Amino acid sequence: MKKTVEEYLARDAEPEASLADDIDEQFGHALQIPAYAEKESLLETLGSVPAGPEGPVLIVLVINARADSSGEVHEANRVAREEIARLFPPSRIISTDPPAHLFDHPHGRLLVIDRSAPGRFLPAGQGIGLARKIGCDLVLSLRAAGRIASPWIHATDADTLLPGDYFEQIARVEADCTAAAIYFFEHRFSEEESLARAGRLYEISLRYHTLGLAWAGSPYAYQSMGSCLAIRASAYGEVGGFPKKKEIEDFTILNDLAKIGPIERLAGSPVRLAGRISTRVPTSTGQALSVLVGKRGVEKSFRLHHPLVYAHLAAWIRVLGAIARRGPDLAAPLSALPRENPFFRADLLEEALGDMGAFAAVRAAILEPGDEITVLRRLHSSFDAFSTRELLDALRDGGIASLPYREALSEAPFAGLADSTEEDLEELRALLAQEERLLAATPAGVPSLEPEQA
Repeated sequence: MKKTVEEYLARDAEPEASLADDIDEQFGHALQIPAYAEKESLLETLGSVPAGPEGPVLIVLVINARADSSGEVHEANRVAREEIARLFPPSRIISTDPPAHLFDHPHGRLLVIDRSAPGRFLPAGQGIGLARKIGCDLVLSLRAAGRIASPWIHATDADTLLPGDYFEQIARVEADCTAAAIYFFEHRFSEEESLARAGRLYEISLRYHTLGLAWAGSPYAYQSMGSCLAIRASAYGEVGGFPKKKEIEDFTILNDLAKIGPIERLAGSPVRLAGRISTRVPTSTGQALSVLVGKRGVEKSFRLHHPLVYAHLAAWIRVLGAIARRGPDLAAPLSALPRENPFFRADLLEEALGDMGAFAAVRAAILEPGDEITVLRRLHSSFDAFSTRELLDALRDGGIASLPYREALSEAPFAGLADSTEEDLEELRALLAQEERLLAATPAGVPSLEPEQA
C-alpha cells in the first residue's frame, strides 16, 4: 500500500528522524552518506560536497558498525570521528542517544550520527541499508517540517567525489513527475595496473548491461547505484524508504521507485567513484574488483551476457505489451514468438519464464480490470528488476552462454562498438560511456503505453 510522508514518518521511520525537532536551521539541499570503516576517502568525499543553489547544504553522515565488526572497522571509525572533529569545528551536540553532533561545513552543516559504539551498534545482519535509512528518514522529516527547500533526498557513498554542479544538475529535473534520478558516474582507476584493468572491465560490464536493458525496452534500464542517487522526498516515503539490508539496498529501492514514477538518467558531470578493492559490502564494486584482481588472465576470461539474452528479454517485453493491448490471451502473443529463427530459443524462454512463475504472475496481474496503460503498468510492476535479472541468468544457464567480452561487444547491436572492439580497455570504456549518456534523452521506469507500431 502506498504511504504518505506523514504515514511513513509516523509508523516506519527510524528513531533518528526525531532529531529533526532539534534542528531549527533552514537548508537548500540535503545529502546522506553512510560510513563504515572509512578514513581518508571519507574526508575527501566531505571536502568535495559543493555549494547548492537553494541555500546551505545539510550533510547527514551515519558512521556505523555492528558488534561483530572487526577491530580494524572500529579503529577506522574512531579515527574518522576524531578527524571530523579536528577539521570541522565547532560542534553542537544535538543528541546523546544516539550521539549526534552538528559541525560547520564550508557549504553548510555536517550532522554526524554515531551508530558505531556499544549500545548503538547496528543490529546483526543489517548494514548499509539501515545506515542509509537512518539518514534519509531524518532528511525526510526535515523536509516535511519545511526546513529543506529541495524536494530531493540525495544519497552517495563515503568514497566518492561529487562534481561542482552536483546540485545544479538535479535542479533541472521536474520533481513533480519524477520518482528518482541517477547521476552519471565514472570510476577513478588505480595506478596499479591489475586493479585498473579490473576496474575498467567492471565498468564496461555495468554499462553494457544497462545498454542491453534499454535496447530490450526494459523499464529497469538504469545503474542501480546508491552512490549516484537522488530520490523525490514524497516518493521515498511512498515506497517505504530504504530496506534494512546489508547489500543491494539501492537495487531494491530503485526497483520500487521505478514502479511509481520515471527514473531520470542524468548525463552531466559525473560522480567519481573509487575503483578500489573492498569487502565491506557483499555485493559492490569493491567486492567485484577483489574477485577480478584475484583471477589470473582476467581479461582473456572476462565474459558478458550473450546479446541474445537481451533479444529474448525484448521478445518477452513485446509479449507483455501485446497482452496489455489485446486482452488477457497469453497464448496468442506467445505463439507469435519467432520459433523458426535458428538464433531464437522460444522453448528456452518459455521454460525459464514458467520455472520462475512469470506466467502465473501475468495471469494474476490481468485478473483486475483496467485500461491498457493500467494493465501494462501492472504487468511491468509484476515482472520487475528482480525478475529481469532472474530471466537473464536462466537464459544464460539454459544454453545461451556468455561470451568473451570483446566478442559480446562486437555482436551486441546496442553497444555501438562493432568496428571498435580492437581498441584498448580505456577507449572501450569511454565509448560505452558515451553510448550510455545518450540514454538521458528518455527516462526509465514503468512506462505508459506507446502507440502500436504498424
